[in-house]
Amino acid sequence: MVSDREQVLVDPHPPGDGVDGPQTALVPVDPPTPPAARGMSWRRAPGRPRSAWTVVLPLAAAVVLGTAAGVAPAPVGGAVVAGAVVAGLLLRLEWAALAVVGASVFEDYLAQADPRISKVLALVLLVSWLIRRCSPRGRPPTRSPVLLAALAFTAVIAASTLLHNNGDAGQHVVVRYAGFLVVLLVLADALRDGLTPQRLARAYVAACAAAALCGIATFAVGGDRRVGGPIGDPNDLAFFLIPAVALGPAVRGGRHPRLWDLATVVVVVGIAGTLSRGALVGLVVMLLVVLVTGMVRARVVVGLVAAVVTAVLLVVVTLPGLVSVSLQQKGVVADQNVSERLGLWRAAAQMTVEHPVLGLGPGAFSLEHDEFTTNLPDDVNHPLDVAHNTWLEVSSELGLVGLAAFVAVLVLAFAGAWRAWKQRGDPVGAAVCAGLVGTAVAATFVTEQYYLPFWLLAALAVGVSSPPKAGGPRP
Repeated sequence: MVSDREQVLVDPHPPGDGVDGPQTALVPVDPPTPPAARGMSWRRAPGRPRSAWTVVLPLAAAVVLGTAAGVAPAPVGGAVVAGAVVAGLLLRLEWAALAVVGASVFEDYLAQADPRISKVLALVLLVSWLIRRCSPRGRPPTRSPVLLAALAFTAVIAASTLLHNNGDAGQHVVVRYAGFLVVLLVLADALRDGLTPQRLARAYVAACAAAALCGIATFAVGGDRRVGGPIGDPNDLAFFLIPAVALGPAVRGGRHPRLWDLATVVVVVGIAGTLSRGALVGLVVMLLVVLVTGMVRARVVVGLVAAVVTAVLLVVVTLPGLVSVSLQQKGVVADQNVSERLGLWRAAAQMTVEHPVLGLGPGAFSLEHDEFTTNLPDDVNHPLDVAHNTWLEVSSELGLVGLAAFVAVLVLAFAGAWRAWKQRGDPVGAAVCAGLVGTAVAATFVTEQYYLPFWLLAALAVGVSSPPKAGGPRP
């Protein structure tokens, strides 16, 4: 029971009155506030009156949405689903990163549905990253030698563009470069803040296996004489698939390892079906490197080769006529392709020699290469707008300075992944090294700086080279 008086010791006598010591007396005190009352006191405080709009607007939106769904259920339902997906990607950077990486392997399929889908996904990834960066709990910005080299490459692109304005062709190339540089930055940052390299690698391997299956199915029904489909040019598809061959064995740990083995076999069969000689050379060199360095055991490579040979023989036995026609057509154009590429390489090399510092600007090769060579065939029935050599095309447009900055991105990525494998035994680090070797060799025969694989491998290298969090595993 709480009383409004308490017995306390007081000294009511002034000093020197002859009475010493405190005396006992009852004095009034304020009763303590009960906990319940304390908890209720703030609820009774006058507050800001609730606006009617907080009720009216949601109600009006629900009425409009419900009416629209009744009139046109399919479009409205699709819009609602799309809005929910975009909202989820905006709020979860990891989801946005996985969506962009997975969708990149189906670029041509998406373009047939709507050419803006890939661009929207890249924009959503950027906005999601900005939201994460603005969060008060966000980690400090990622710092890496790879990103510094990418920054230098960006500066070279800007300088070369200022010196040489190549119109719409130049703008298109600059936009492509800018998009992949942003993807590199965002993926590298996400891999240090919640998204693990293992998870991103698995998403890429799964997407590549699905793309290879689509290409093989299109080939089997006679829709194409080479495995393509998700990426229209079979050579480009093969380039996408090469890193997945390296990453497949690295992500097979945990549950369902045989499923990842099957995915790797499907990817290799897809590469074989593209009939891309550059990709096959890159694949062979990559396998030799992993054997020599001991990244994987010899029995793993032998098992993979045996499974792939079995699968290819099964295709040959099942579809002998189709395979024969494909090989014959490839043989017919093979000599002409070699002649074309040698001429294009000479043109790119001459452009580099005459403008060695900053080149002729982004997009210059497609516009001006015919002025630097007279050795191109006259009966070409397809556009010759790329050099079919990544290194020569970069040097012809951005000069030796641009080529050095681009190569520095890849070399520093390789060095970081190599350290992660050597020091911590990180299998993804080893796979990134192998993937960079395979793609670098294949890029000698195709123009691939405008596609994801190089930039994805560089981002994964930043992720695997990041130190573990204190007191816990690396994110």
